[in-house]
Amino acid sequence: MLESLFIVVAICIDSLAIGIAYGMKKIKIPIKSLFMINIICTGILAIAMFLGDVAKKFLPGQLPTIISFLILLFIGIYFLVEGLINFFANKSKESKKKFEIKFSNVKIIIDVVVDCTKADMNQSGDIDLKEAFYLGMALSLDALGIGFGSALGNINYIQVLVLSFIFNMAIILIGLFLGEKIVSKSKMEFSWISGLILIFLALCKLKA
Repeated sequence: MLESLFIVVAICIDSLAIGIAYGMKKIKIPIKSLFMINIICTGILAIAMFLGDVAKKFLPGQLPTIISFLILLFIGIYFLVEGLINFFANKSKESKKKFEIKFSNVKIIIDVVVDCTKADMNQSGDIDLKEAFYLGMALSLDALGIGFGSALGNINYIQVLVLSFIFNMAIILIGLFLGEKIVSKSKMEFSWISGLILIFLALCKLKA
């Protein structure tokens, strides 16, 4: 249960930052859109864990555990370094130019990853179902590697999926509430927390 909770927190922590950003800009997420986001995130996580489980059956001995350790460690270090860099240097304007790709839906998803508030494409002040789909896809990118790497170890898949759906929905709502109460427009970075959690989980794989 504890390992499942750590995995879910590592996957969903970015949702808190997005909820805060939306709350600060007074962008609303209706319940139906919130469900759409969480269905997509949970679905992508389920696919990633299924692929990891399939791969585990073809890998001999302790190799799945070693690969799981390496994947979680690599993603954890990446998140940690990314979070620290973003904390000390605001590169948002450079990032928007760097990831400007002219491929319709692909460009939209990349824009959402760089600036989460771009999911409100029609600037209506709330997130409709189409915009929720793109936001869900953007939020699911982290779950691909984490879900695959975790499934190579021994985890309770149903437990992770249920906790992920509930926790992600709750944390977005909490983020929206906090964002509405925050006056400062300072950039808040949470990915380093995910990084530390994933590194911890990777080290736990060595003891298993």
